[in-house]
Amino acid sequence: MPNPSSRLSGRRLDLVVAAVLLSDTLISGAAKAVGDGLPWYGWPLLAVGPLAFPLWRRYPRAVMLVAVAAMGASGHLGVGPLSAVPALVAIAVAMYRGHRKLTVTLVALISVATMVGNWTTAGFEFTGAVMEQSMLVIGWLHVALISGESRRQRDAYMAEAEHTREEAVKRKAADERVRIARELHDSLTHSISVIRVQAGVALHLARKRGEDPPPALVAVEEAAKDATRELRETLTMLRDDDGHRLSRVKPLADRYRGLGFTIELECEVDETAVLDEEVDHAAYRIVQEALTNAVRHSSGDRVRVRVRRGEDVLEIEVADNGAAGRIAPGRGITGMRERVDALGGTLDVGPGEYGFTVSARLPIPDPEPPIPAQAMMLTEPGRTR
Repeated sequence: MPNPSSRLSGRRLDLVVAAVLLSDTLISGAAKAVGDGLPWYGWPLLAVGPLAFPLWRRYPRAVMLVAVAAMGASGHLGVGPLSAVPALVAIAVAMYRGHRKLTVTLVALISVATMVGNWTTAGFEFTGAVMEQSMLVIGWLHVALISGESRRQRDAYMAEAEHTREEAVKRKAADERVRIARELHDSLTHSISVIRVQAGVALHLARKRGEDPPPALVAVEEAAKDATRELRETLTMLRDDDGHRLSRVKPLADRYRGLGFTIELECEVDETAVLDEEVDHAAYRIVQEALTNAVRHSSGDRVRVRVRRGEDVLEIEVADNGAAGRIAPGRGITGMRERVDALGGTLDVGPGEYGFTVSARLPIPDPEPPIPAQAMMLTEPGRTR
């Protein structure tokens, strides 16, 4: 069942509030028109403030100035306190949006003007009526100021609390990943090490007897070495979440160069680049898996790796100069496709102009908005407002 509050938000809420404000001012004008009469220009003055209110999200200061000016211009009409509600709401909104200096200055000027106007009307005598009327207006102006600022403080506090909660969740998830990685590393590495040692002993004995080692035994030893290295790398990455993983593509490529392949690397992402963590992780894994496939299955001797960043997409291309024959997707390609699909990107695997090519496009999400400065102040010891 949909949340009822979600039906009235954003632009719809603005229009509803504007309609309520317009009703208040028009009711005041109608009461005045029935009694003492209302000049024709009174109606536009009463309507301009509420009609400008829907623009407050984009132009909060302009909306406040228009509403306050309309209130001042219609003050001599004597239409009652309801005509001041649009100006009070606009003041609260401008204060909420952070335009405090302008809003406080404007309220101070209105307060002084109200006091001087009532004093002049009373023949320059400070009577109880003058003080009462002046303090009533000034009080409501300050209520609007305090309302806007208190809501701003509350939202800043909630934003900081949400950020803190998310950081705690991330830390807990990271700790759990490290724990799982350690368990897997300890259990799997032991078994794989035993396999590697046994295969190494068998190879040593075969060479010692002058025999050619069976290709299957050589493959077992190489697979054990690769598995041990990948397990250690996974544990290292899970323990160290600082810095971009793509910035470690060069050391990754250097390891494969040692296997007799020429690696041409072009990566536009370094430690200083701002990149989404999930996109960074997926991109590194795609490059790693594509290089592993090229080394294991390619008939060529050269691999080209390109990582290019656009405005809203990260392009990854890993191509080898081997013959691109019939493709039988294995776990590597399936894993790459799952990572790309999870981020809403695209993956193409197959023959290219260079050779067998793995090409991925990962959309880069918009960066999270920074924490408001007010929220940061709330967390600093000794800072109060």
